[in-house]
Amino acid sequence: MGFAHSLAAACLVIASGASTLLAQSTDTVVAAHYPPLMIAANDAKPGYAIEVLQEAARREGREVEITFMPFERAMLALRTETDVIMPALFFGKKHNDQFQWLVEIQRARLRFATSDGQIVNIEDARRLTRIAIESGTTAEAMLSELGYDNTVLTVSPESSARMLAAGRVDAWFQAEENMRQVWNRLGITTTLSLGEIAREVPIYLVASTALREDVADSYRSAVEDMRADGTLDAIWRFYTEDEVLSD
Repeated sequence: MGFAHSLAAACLVIASGASTLLAQSTDTVVAAHYPPLMIAANDAKPGYAIEVLQEAARREGREVEITFMPFERAMLALRTETDVIMPALFFGKKHNDQFQWLVEIQRARLRFATSDGQIVNIEDARRLTRIAIESGTTAEAMLSELGYDNTVLTVSPESSARMLAAGRVDAWFQAEENMRQVWNRLGITTTLSLGEIAREVPIYLVASTALREDVADSYRSAVEDMRADGTLDAIWRFYTEDEVLSD
């Protein structure tokens, strides 16, 4: 059972008197596998951002129907469909005017990772031969804007991790929490070495531009309440405190 589900059970209140069924609104949610934010096929631990969304919906008397799909398909759904929500998206120049950025839920720290003990920072990386990076991500957009021409685009964090472990690339550039969790989940025993933080990027709960303003406001309000009462920090610790630091 995930953190939010445990919290909901602990906070359940049974009203006295005649039972009344309250109709709940169901929101359509698209997600892309990206640990620790969104984790496919894991009901017990579905991801930090998904649990934040689920708890926000619970507090507002709403329900969510979540469908996992490849990242690019999720982006297409957000751009073209009505009233669609995504639990997490990095705030990046490439996407800024295409969605409603409802509320910040966390911050990602982008770093370069190696598997041979090198500590690679932003300028060191220019001298490398090949850097793995996931296609369509804010990390890719950042290096492209900075003029890097030594990147190798991959389809998933797992692909990037396997390429780094096999020595097919010199480094991997992505959010450190994502790299650590993927590295550990794949069972790779080589130490993952992380450079200095290259950039901090806000992570937002996002929605299609057509999402009703009252719905958007309800999620903003619930997440801000969760920030104030410590729930965001508690869920984040639930997903990250047991990760082994590799740097």
